[in-house]
Amino acid sequence: MSTSGTDSAAGPSGNSRWTLIRGARQLLTLRGASGPRRGSAMTDLSIISDGAVLIRDGVIEEVGATRRVENLVPARSARVIDATGRVVMPAFVDPDIALAASHAAADGISGEPDIRRISRHRLEAMAAALAADLARYGVLTVGAHTLAAPDLQNTNKALRLHQTMQARPLRIRSVFSPPTDSVSDVWMTSVFRKKLASILEIPVKSDDVAAASLMATAAATAGYNIRLRVSGTTTPKVLELAYSAGAVALIGQVPVSSEMTRALGDAGCVKVLLTTRILAGLSMPVRSAIDDGTPIALGSGYQHDRAASMNPQFLLHLACQALEMTVEEAIVAATYNAAYSLRLSHVTGSLAPGKAADL
Repeated sequence: MSTSGTDSAAGPSGNSRWTLIRGARQLLTLRGASGPRRGSAMTDLSIISDGAVLIRDGVIEEVGATRRVENLVPARSARVIDATGRVVMPAFVDPDIALAASHAAADGISGEPDIRRISRHRLEAMAAALAADLARYGVLTVGAHTLAAPDLQNTNKALRLHQTMQARPLRIRSVFSPPTDSVSDVWMTSVFRKKLASILEIPVKSDDVAAASLMATAAATAGYNIRLRVSGTTTPKVLELAYSAGAVALIGQVPVSSEMTRALGDAGCVKVLLTTRILAGLSMPVRSAIDDGTPIALGSGYQHDRAASMNPQFLLHLACQALEMTVEEAIVAATYNAAYSLRLSHVTGSLAPGKAADL
């Protein structure tokens, strides 16, 4: 759920709208350090028993024990949601999804969800239906890429769609995925200046990082945060590129722990694991990577890959069963670390005063 001023009671402070969620058997706050959660920090959910959350105009004001929070002056006239016997936690964050995508390949050859033959109206209707489904599953923030766009014109179409859909009901962080390695520096700069995207995703082949390195330099100059999507093995060269480019996230197979993976973790680069990679049964040393300090996030990869599932609860199950992650680690990976990989952890991913009431 996402609380907002439209369904909250008027409080004593002017026109502010207040909501009190009280009596939660367990309140999973995930409060902690500002960087990505790593190692033992991925097991700490900062749980409050019999917890409460006081919300003002969709923003968290107080988090704590019910007895204390419900006695605050604004809480006395707030709309009350009784969470007795229930678990309250941050909403899920999906860092890798295609909102602008078709339900069937348009070219009939590649299998990619190409959008070039879909009208803007039809594309918006399909994206709205997907967003509603995500919200029902408990996802309120997404990293929406443009991989379904075969050219720059349709990339712009996808990015404009993200703008149109913002907060309806999802918080959308647009990820600009250029359709070719030869996208011009002018186009990169234009997209950034128009605030259509703040993250640029670079495709990387494990055996050839030269083209990706050139694009990373141009993207950094334009002002983007950089994310790498790796096909094949995550080699030392790929890791070196991620470090030198200051990558915020890396999508692909989990690399074997090394001095460079630890350096990437220190720099705040999050390793994003997708449903499809897990279902494919790929051998990934996730347990040892977490123990060695690699920050892990979970994402669906939905629409870009047809075998994916958008259900974050299913993804938690996969993480625990196939990757030997604990329940606590999986929850952190699907909430706080996923938000951090999009550089949105200051807004969502944990329950703390000043953050959005995404629950």
